[in-house]
Amino acid sequence: MTTSPTTYDLVLNGGTLLDPAQGINNRRDVAFKDGLVANVAERIDPASGSTSIDVSGKLITPGLIDLHGHFYHGGNSSAVHPDQICLSSGTTTGVDAGSAGSQNYQAMRDYVFPAHRTRLLAFLHIGGVGLALNRLLGGGLHDMRIIDVDHTADAIKDNPGFCFGVKVRMHFNAVAAWNAHAAMKAAREVADKSGTRLMVHVSGTPISLPEVLEYLGPGDISTHAFNGNPESILDGRGKLRPEVRAAADRGVIMDVAHAGVHCDVEVVKASMEQGLLPDTISTDIHNPPPDRTVYLMNDLVSKFHAMGMPLPDAVGAATSRPAQVLGLQDSLGSLAVGMSGDAAVFDQREGRFVWHDMAGHSVNGQVRLDTFLTVRAGAVAWREGRLTQMGEC
Repeated sequence: MTTSPTTYDLVLNGGTLLDPAQGINNRRDVAFKDGLVANVAERIDPASGSTSIDVSGKLITPGLIDLHGHFYHGGNSSAVHPDQICLSSGTTTGVDAGSAGSQNYQAMRDYVFPAHRTRLLAFLHIGGVGLALNRLLGGGLHDMRIIDVDHTADAIKDNPGFCFGVKVRMHFNAVAAWNAHAAMKAAREVADKSGTRLMVHVSGTPISLPEVLEYLGPGDISTHAFNGNPESILDGRGKLRPEVRAAADRGVIMDVAHAGVHCDVEVVKASMEQGLLPDTISTDIHNPPPDRTVYLMNDLVSKFHAMGMPLPDAVGAATSRPAQVLGLQDSLGSLAVGMSGDAAVFDQREGRFVWHDMAGHSVNGQVRLDTFLTVRAGAVAWREGRLTQMGEC
């Protein structure tokens, strides 16, 4: 007796595929081969896969993309273990937002990131050693000599596929008000010289938000955009500032980067009511102080859906939109045939769920996405509460 050779490495059968990039929100089976999406159809024979998994009643999405996290595990005290954090939340791509700079990124690139199954990318900090000094000095730009524009631009240019831009923290603990414009100009120069993007932490900026936004152009990222600090996207009457609308209209990306302390529910609601939704949902995941709650990607997608964002829009802000921001839309953010074989499978739990912010506001919802399965490069990387394999770093 002989058995027929299998066509696929993995088949997911019976789920509802929500793929905003393709406009699909319907029952589909998804098959993977050699690390890529090999077939998407209403029915795929389970026997055609070396492994087939019944995901009936569950939601299949492209693997989530966290545009702002801290994944230099072991490189500084705030960074998390990427596989434990990302894969358990349906996140298959994590973007490190400035944990390392031009002087210390090589270990992140050569040793830490390759030790993990999660796809890990980076923005380099404008300061040469990234966030290494934060716990000691409160921020990385107290001495502006730590900035080397040419060296940083060269490091980004020399690492395509790994470095996607430069990050600067406009926070009063990170840079003095009298140095803030110089730091912004340096970061702008790095982005221009490297031909990449500028990501700016805008929560707690020591200069006005309109001044910061003047430095940002199409494709640049205003991260922590929905914070509740005095220099927020809202004016004193709760209206969107005209400079914020102008920035969004010219293509500046409004990124959540929740972090527990950098996203105010009331600011989000007011912004959404006035027509400005987040472009990208991200976590700013890090090792927080004991009194801070930092949500993972699946919880944030659920939270923004509970705040009124249609689920396809919320999933798009965590998949196809960040892929576009990174210029990787041809390989990431969708489960079209030929794309990278990264997927998440969620149970849509029904009940009463509450998400909080650090300003004392809460969001009540009736649906939460709980991760059932994460597929990375066409293979199961997380299932039923356990990693199938992870890095040792």
